[in-house]
Amino acid sequence: MNILLSSVGRRPYLVRWFKEALVLNGISGKVIAVDLDPHSPARVFADDFFLAPRVDDDTYVPWLRDLLLANNIELAVSINDFELSRWSALPASSEWASLIRLDLLNQSIVEDKVLMNKVLESSGILIPRTWTGERPNLIAEESSSYRFVTKGRFGSASRGLRFVGRADLSQAIDSASLEVTNRYGILAPLQDEYAPSELVIVQEEIRGTEFGLDVVCDLHRDFSCVFARRKIAMRNGETDRAESVRADEFVDVAKRIAKAVPHAGSIDVDVIRNENGDIYVIDINPRFGGGYPFSHLAGAHSPALYVAWKSSSTVKREWMTYQPGVIGGKYVEAVAVP
Repeated sequence: MNILLSSVGRRPYLVRWFKEALVLNGISGKVIAVDLDPHSPARVFADDFFLAPRVDDDTYVPWLRDLLLANNIELAVSINDFELSRWSALPASSEWASLIRLDLLNQSIVEDKVLMNKVLESSGILIPRTWTGERPNLIAEESSSYRFVTKGRFGSASRGLRFVGRADLSQAIDSASLEVTNRYGILAPLQDEYAPSELVIVQEEIRGTEFGLDVVCDLHRDFSCVFARRKIAMRNGETDRAESVRADEFVDVAKRIAKAVPHAGSIDVDVIRNENGDIYVIDINPRFGGGYPFSHLAGAHSPALYVAWKSSSTVKREWMTYQPGVIGGKYVEAVAVP
């Protein structure tokens, strides 16, 4: 089985773990990396590497089709939000059968935090009270909260993220609107689909303990398992330190998410548990998130599950389980890139 990891960039660990997944399943094959950056550190660890065009380039779709065909790719995984958006719009035909992706409807919902929150709320999932940023006075009238969070409506990489008090909310919306984007990655001031402030969402801040979840479904989109970790520290919008925790209290919300957002493979979910034990969903990304490595270090192995499901091999229960109490931290490495 040949595996394609796209936009893998600075995540060489995923290359290593998908290589392990082939060995664990007793399957021969290659792990191929592609990225926009010819100096991507992941290329050093991959069996092969190809330079990718931008996902909004006219050559991208024929390039991807030829790459999948020429390399007999059976499983393709992307780590990039904008690329996954492009994948979701591709036909449901055999030439794209290797892609792990959401369908177009669910991808468009997950991309838009306003729509996503409506779907979650209708599924009985707690979310913070949410507004778009064009009417800060209305937010002040409708909310009794003293603390708010701003973020991008079509957010990626924590653009527009601010934690502010009531008095500073308008200023926070104005500054956030300069850095958030629309769903295509175009900066808010440079697009004309929305007023820039409409691309900022405002939520009441939920105080409590923040956790990251990997909600894992098989390739038929049936719920499989959930991995959970307590966030200790963040860096550049990604979990930098975390401790694996028992997933029992998160199973119900994970199953609700899997039903509300039908998906194959793993999606990354951020939640906060308040002092009353209520669990609020604050963000969803339909891909491997920056927190997955902490679950992997504790014993989980999502790449092995992907390979087993794709090859119809026997799934081992140990790949779905992990040890609570394992604290992990990320660190910087350097590698010579050809």
